[in-house]
Amino acid sequence: MSETILNGVLAEFEKLAAIPRPSKHEQQVSNYLKSFFEQRGLKVVQDDCNNIIAEVPASPGKEKSPLTILQGHMDMVCVAREGVAYEPTTDPIKLIRGEKFLEAQGTSLGADNGIGVAEILYLVDKRQSFEHGRLRIIFTTNEEQGMSGALNLDKKFLNGAAYMINCDSERFGEIVAGCAGCVHATLWRELHYVRPDTKLGTNMIVRISGLRGGHSGGEIANGRINAIKVAVAVMRQITKHGKIRLSNLSGGTAFNVIPAEAEFVFATDIAAMAVEDICEKVEHELREIFAATDPNIKIEAQVVRRPEKVLHAKDYEYLANLITLIHSGVYMLNPETPAQVFASANLGMVHMDDEIVELRILPRGNVDALVDEFIEGFTQAARLCTFKSKFATPTPAWAFNPKSKLLKLATEVFTEQNGYAPTVENTHMGLETSIFLQKNRALDIISIGTTNENIHSPNERLHLDTVAPHVKFIIGMLERIA
Repeated sequence: MSETILNGVLAEFEKLAAIPRPSKHEQQVSNYLKSFFEQRGLKVVQDDCNNIIAEVPASPGKEKSPLTILQGHMDMVCVAREGVAYEPTTDPIKLIRGEKFLEAQGTSLGADNGIGVAEILYLVDKRQSFEHGRLRIIFTTNEEQGMSGALNLDKKFLNGAAYMINCDSERFGEIVAGCAGCVHATLWRELHYVRPDTKLGTNMIVRISGLRGGHSGGEIANGRINAIKVAVAVMRQITKHGKIRLSNLSGGTAFNVIPAEAEFVFATDIAAMAVEDICEKVEHELREIFAATDPNIKIEAQVVRRPEKVLHAKDYEYLANLITLIHSGVYMLNPETPAQVFASANLGMVHMDDEIVELRILPRGNVDALVDEFIEGFTQAARLCTFKSKFATPTPAWAFNPKSKLLKLATEVFTEQNGYAPTVENTHMGLETSIFLQKNRALDIISIGTTNENIHSPNERLHLDTVAPHVKFIIGMLERIA
């Protein structure tokens, strides 16, 4: 039976993997999901944000059971391993199924949250094989880059529901009953370029690579190095020996991914060999400090053609100063549970073009006041460095509810099925659940999932042995509710 469930879920996931679905590009996958429910004769709504809301009638005799929502998000973080040609908006995910793991060929897998969506689709097709009350399926868009799908979901789709099972967590055997809030922060400044001084005879590019990166919530406490921070650290070392005139700096792929790569192009008045020595020294120091968590860092310098333009010295100083001032990493641990991160921030991206430089940052806090503290701190740092700042609508924290009936029921079902009790977590990752609670305070919510490693990175993989037990867990809860 377990093998049948696994194969059924993976068949659904394979169809999703064939559809490019980066955040803010979900039209195609949304249309596919709408068609899925229509073909089965189920009532379905596709709203203006491409969210999908479908109604599944109760099993005969269970029509008066509490309405339960099964929920996940259809978008994914799209990143590729260095050197892999990949266009997220047009290329499918190429799956590699091994004995123990499902992985992708050179890219992120999208099990976050594709596997949750696939499991729900599988359950809809198998709904005649188990008893359940009325079900509502909600698949949202743009969870990974602002949760705009959840924010704009009409609250009428949450009204009347007693329970919600969110399928967007990353560890089987763990029930999440609280999460961090967050806000997307963007800091930017207009740039002024000049011709490089001919006295600056060394022109080089420095590349930072070999880092592990990863999810900025789930991996932030694991000692991952931020490539953008390293780039500025190397620049600072160069300026101790001579002048530097920056032509370009780039790094990172998304707000919520710890940047694993960065590079910068510059002109300087010190010798190329001296720059190479500086890179070697910084690399050696970081390898020693992060030997246990990020041991494969590479900092390589290469001579290039003289850049046509470089930043005005003041622009460079303001940019380097701001990146130095911006906190990135763990900010605070939970006073009651020191092993848990309570607040953090991730400097996820830096991008320069002919007109502006832009930094994208994602601060998180398990208490809303900590996110507010980040907003104030980033605003003041931006002002000091003559940058402008803007903040998206903050996602509130989801406070733990010790009286949750669904949590009690889920704990009982899991223990009966697996022979051991699940852990209950207040995660530092952001989930859409907090937004849904704002729209319907009466909702009783938990978040669960299969075991997924290294999400938001090319090393992402799904533990296959957790898929069937997770599906059985959902069925067990639905039967108990019915």
